[in-house]
Amino acid sequence: DCEELYVTGHTQSGIYVIRPDNSPELVVYCEMDYDCSGWTTIQKNSDNTEITWTEAWTTYKYGFGNIEADHWLGNEYTRRILQQKLYKVRVLLWDANNNHRYAEYDSFMLDDEAGSYRLRLGAYEGNAGDSLSATATNTHDNSQFSTKDNDNDQSTKNCAKSAKGGWWYDDCYSSQLNRQIGLHWETLCDHNCKRSKILIKPVN
Repeated sequence: DCEELYVTGHTQSGIYVIRPDNSPELVVYCEMDYDCSGWTTIQKNSDNTEITWTEAWTTYKYGFGNIEADHWLGNEYTRRILQQKLYKVRVLLWDANNNHRYAEYDSFMLDDEAGSYRLRLGAYEGNAGDSLSATATNTHDNSQFSTKDNDNDQSTKNCAKSAKGGWWYDDCYSSQLNRQIGLHWETLCDHNCKRSKILIKPVN
């Protein structure tokens, strides 16, 4: 992962090739100058993105987009990274006024594909609010991933199809960052976040 690269002297943010255990080589973007550094990027999105995000299950499995810009690393490749160690996740958000906030969870795990990449989160801390596990309307923690062609949510409708992007839906969402328009984090912004990044790093 990017932390192993960082501790061996790779201190400039950018594109790197990593090879997690039991995985092919992966091209990833490493954040090397942010908060102790060595963060591996698994998602990046912006309110002016060219990506539609209305992709099918297989596309979300293996990833899409421009690694240097907006992209989704892929559920399967993210899971293979996460299998190596205990990881935390940090969601970086820029609200409607472009103020930077974050939400961090002290553990982050995904089930395998047979378990529909179910999300499992640890304890929250940050200043963006907890819109993944503590809102009154939806709990994304312990939810399976859904796409327009693979509906695993708790709603009577297809949340991925109506929200136009794959995510860990409940009924349907309190957060949804995989959208072309209207990035949403209920405790911070109402479908008007400017940007998002999702980063992972081993818990030390």
